Amino acid sequence: MKRIIGKKNIELKGVTSTQVIVCLICFLLSFFITIQVRTIDKSESDILRLKTENELRDEIEQWKGMYNISSTKINELNKKIEEYRADFSSTDDKIALIKKELDKANIMAGASQVKGRGITVKLDDTAALAQIAIDAGYYDRNVYIIHDTDILCIINELAAAGAEAFSVNGQRIVSTSAIRCVGPVIQINGVNIAAPFTISAIGEPDTLVGALNLRGGIMSDIKEAKIDVTVEKHDEVIIPAYDKVIEYQYASPVTEEEWRWIQLY
Repeated sequence: MKRIIGKKNIELKGVTSTQVIVCLICFLLSFFITIQVRTIDKSESDILRLKTENELRDEIEQWKGMYNISSTKINELNKKIEEYRADFSSTDDKIALIKKELDKANIMAGASQVKGRGITVKLDDTAALAQIAIDAGYYDRNVYIIHDTDILCIINELAAAGAEAFSVNGQRIVSTSAIRCVGPVIQINGVNIAAPFTISAIGEPDTLVGALNLRGGIMSDIKEAKIDVTVEKHDEVIIPAYDKVIEYQYASPVTEEEWRWIQLY
């Protein structure tokens, strides 16, 4: 084989053109194979890296989702706790209010023992004076002894002055109490009581005493009858509970619906 370089003939001894072509082809194949292998390696590396990033991203999203769910759940639980606390607080308030109203009802009904500032009014018959007057033939004995009306009038005056609870010789006065003369004694709540009598009342002491001492009032009548009477103020008066059972055979509560109909007519 001869190659022409410039004007000179160069002959490659022992090498044919076919061999040269084969060598070139082999070289090119090797080059392309190397490039392809590198490309494949790079592609696989990129794929692996991309896959790893996607997996990490998915995992991160999963954790975010789990965190959001947990956070939402925690918020829901906290909200429930606050609701329960509010319910308990509301329930406690309702119970306290009901208890307060029950205590007030018990006081009004005389079902509970009570204490507070108040006064006592002590009354006693003037038996000696009454006997002297009778012996002299001038006076009626009944003028000098204490009557049921005397006790009733004193209690009414005290009630009008704002007294909140009463008792006579330990007998609590309630709405069903009966005070009446039975021979020489006074019967209160079915119990016969003889003089002396002690009326206890809870209320503002000065106001109660002022109500009893009104000019022309009950105390004037009692003093005029020469009945022994003593009024004292106290920082604490204790009045016992009503010790009888109150039973209603004819009276019953009116419902709200019934009351609305009553008001319409």
